[in-house]
Amino acid sequence: MQLVRTRPIHLEANSIGLTAARRISNEGRIGQVHSVFKSVLNILIPDKHLVSVVREDVGNGPINIVTNLRPDVSITATGVRINQEISKIHDLIIIGDHVLTISTKHASVYKPQKKFQDKTLPVEKIRDNLMKVRNVTRAIGNFEGLGQLIEYLGKEGADFDNKKLNLLARKALPSILALLQATRAGSLQQVRGSAKKLVGLGLGLTPSADDMLSGLMASLLLTTLNLNGNPDLARKINNEIASCAPGRTSLLSEEYLMQAASGNANESLMVLIEKILTGKPEEVESATRHVLTIGETSGTDMVLGILLGSWSSLSEDSVFLKGV
Repeated sequence: MQLVRTRPIHLEANSIGLTAARRISNEGRIGQVHSVFKSVLNILIPDKHLVSVVREDVGNGPINIVTNLRPDVSITATGVRINQEISKIHDLIIIGDHVLTISTKHASVYKPQKKFQDKTLPVEKIRDNLMKVRNVTRAIGNFEGLGQLIEYLGKEGADFDNKKLNLLARKALPSILALLQATRAGSLQQVRGSAKKLVGLGLGLTPSADDMLSGLMASLLLTTLNLNGNPDLARKINNEIASCAPGRTSLLSEEYLMQAASGNANESLMVLIEKILTGKPEEVESATRHVLTIGETSGTDMVLGILLGSWSSLSEDSVFLKGV
C-alpha cells in the first residue's frame, strides 16, 4: 500500500515549455487537476487545453513544466487529487489547499528549435542514419503496439506477412499504407480519410497510432524544412491529420498531435530528428535509445512514426523535396 504524504510539498520548476508558459500567464485561478500519474500531473486550463507538471526525468516539452522532483518519487504520493483547484500568484503555482506548490521564478523557457544549427547531411547519409534508427529499434524496441511494422521499413515492395503481426498492427496497416501513399502524393483529402481511421487506435492516454502519427508529423515537417523542401505542404498535411483528433482520442493525445503538427515535440524526439539529419551514427543510436525509453510502447511507436515521416519526405516519388 502506497503511503500518501499529507505535508505541503514545495517544488522548483527547472524549465517550462513556451506553450505552457503562455497558458498559465494569468494570475488567479488557472485551472484544475485533470489527471495524476507517477511522473506527470496534468492541469486542465479553462480553454480545455492541458499543461503537464512533470518530474525531472521526463524532460522538456512544449506543454511541460519540468520540476526538481526526483525520479524515485511518485507524484501520486504528494496528495494531489483530480479536480483540485489550481491558482497562480506571481511565480507560484498553488495546487489544492497548498498541497503542492511550484515556483517558476528561476525556470528557463524551452522552445523547440525547428531550424537546426548544424549543417544537414547529404540525403544518402540521412538514409544511412534512418537505417541505424531502424536497426537499433528492431534490437531493443517494444513491439506490443505498432512497432512490429518497423521490420518492413526500407524494403521496397515488402510483402507484409499479416500472420506475424499482432492484432493492432494488422488493423492499422491498411490505413498506414494508404496514409503514406497519400502523403507522398500530397493528396490532402486522402490523408484526412486515412488519418480518421488511425487517430485513437490503441490503448492508453496516448494510443499507439497517435504516438506514431506524432512522430510522423514532426519528422515530415522538420525534414522538409531543414532540407529546404516544401514545408508549407507538410504543414497542410499535418493539419489534416491533427484535425481528426478532437472527439477521437484522449485530450492529452490530442495535445501531442496538435503540437507535432506544428513541428513541436518533447525534446528527446526533437533531438532524434535533428541527429538523423545532421549527426554521426553513434549520436543517432544514443538519441534513438533515449526515445525508446518513453512509456511502455510510446517510444517505439514514435520512432516508427519518425521513420515513416522521414522516408515519406525522402522517397523518390515524394512531392516534398522535388528539385532539392
